Amino acid sequence: MTDASPSLLETRAASLDELRELARAGRLYAVIDACDTPAVPEKARELGDERAVSLYRASADEMYWAFAPYLFRVDWDLLDWIIADLWHEPWGIFAVADESLEEVRRHFRRFLLVHAPDGEQWYFRFYDPRVLPPFLQASTAGEIAELFGTLHAFVVQRPGSLLPEYFSRTHADASPSRIRIRLHRTD
Repeated sequence: MTDASPSLLETRAASLDELRELARAGRLYAVIDACDTPAVPEKARELGDERAVSLYRASADEMYWAFAPYLFRVDWDLLDWIIADLWHEPWGIFAVADESLEEVRRHFRRFLLVHAPDGEQWYFRFYDPRVLPPFLQASTAGEIAELFGTLHAFVVQRPGSLLPEYFSRTHADASPSRIRIRLHRTD
């Protein structure tokens, strides 16, 4: 990956009021990592398949349900739960989209595995708030377009930060590169 041109990505602070408005409009999703938060699978079960799903499927979902990433359609109550119980931990990320839960899930599932320089497949924790911002900032226009797809934005609450960061593409007309995102060693 090469450094993204500053003109490819807009970054700004987001407010909790803005997140509440996106949740009210049904446009806010959260990918929450159950790895460090045992309450996440239970919250997903509580909300049901209409509002929360594992990004893993079939046997992987059965084997790794306790620490899988889960996709949630966020409403005010869930946003309050995230703020009260997860906010100060590296819990996951928000995404802004106009698609259905299943369409957003299908989009994110494409990025669970990436290819290492030697061709080996690795799990890509794009939903970790410590991973996504530097990845976006180091990505090419094609990689940004591919990761965003039809999403409007990513919102990331970095541990220790007061306000979340809102990441959006500045070139909405950039088309995905049609390549699988690959991680490249920089040393």
